[in-house]
Amino acid sequence: MGVQKEASELRNTLREVEKARLDARRELQELRRQIKMLDSERAKLGSEVDDLQNRVARDEERDEENRRESFGLKQKASMTVILLVLSKGMTPCCSLGD
Repeated sequence: MGVQKEASELRNTLREVEKARLDARRELQELRRQIKMLDSERAKLGSEVDDLQNRVARDEERDEENRRESFGLKQKASMTVILLVLSKGMTPCCSLGD
C-alpha cells in the first residue's frame, strides 16, 4: 500500500507542477501581448514626437522670417520718415532705431 500512496502523491505533485507550468505559460503569453501593445504605443508616440518636432522647427523658421520682415519694414518706415523730413527741409530729431 505504501507504493500506491507514494505513486498517488507523485501524480498529485505532477498535476500541480503541470498546472503551475500552464499558469506560467498563460502569464508569459499575456506579458508578451502587453509588450507588443506597449511597443506599438511607443512607436505611435515616437511618430507623434517626430511630427511635433517638425512642427516646432517650421514654426521657429516662420517666426524668424517674421522678425526679419518686421525689422526690414521698421527700417524702411524709418528711412521714409527721415527722407520725408529732410525733403521738407527739417532736421530729424531721432535716430533710425527709435
